[in-house]
Amino acid sequence: MKGLADEAGVTAPTLYNTFGSKDDLLFEAVLEHYEQLLEEAGPATGVRGLDRVISILTSTAETMSREPQYVQTLMDSFRSRPGARALGRALRLEGLQALVEAMEEMRSDGDLQEWVDPTLMATIISGLRRGVTIDWVSGRVAFDDLADMTICSACVMLAGVTTGEAAERCRRIAEERQGRLSVREAGTRTEQGRQLGSLV
Repeated sequence: MKGLADEAGVTAPTLYNTFGSKDDLLFEAVLEHYEQLLEEAGPATGVRGLDRVISILTSTAETMSREPQYVQTLMDSFRSRPGARALGRALRLEGLQALVEAMEEMRSDGDLQEWVDPTLMATIISGLRRGVTIDWVSGRVAFDDLADMTICSACVMLAGVTTGEAAERCRRIAEERQGRLSVREAGTRTEQGRQLGSLV
């Protein structure tokens, strides 16, 4: 804190008075960085509907893959800090809004079946993304598989609620991503088998 105060040109008590504690200061810095990541992970311009959904999921996964330790720290703080769950919820809602807009575009383009609620579908996809991210942070999803697992999961879900060409695209994308995951998983099993064989 003293070094940070010196860099900021203030006293250490000023930092404590402003932020409350070292942990609070760190948490504020983590949140600010997360907001920058959200901006960076925004979808490519000029895309809409299903392309926008894929773009959002891809850019978010690629951004997280570049800073896995940061994502781990952020998720740990959301679980362990008092009041952090409310902040985490607010940040998730911010990220959800872009998915809602993309789903509404799909609805207006006729790519969603009529009975599908765009907001609910965006919430389900956001939940899938969060679940895959939690599994990725905990090591249950391989480091290189985050984007493929997220997009495969979302497209499997969307294949059942989209129409015409959009449904076919969802199936093709899910099949392609599933194929990538299967190839990497087989390679991992083969390598694990070699390592176990060398121990016997």
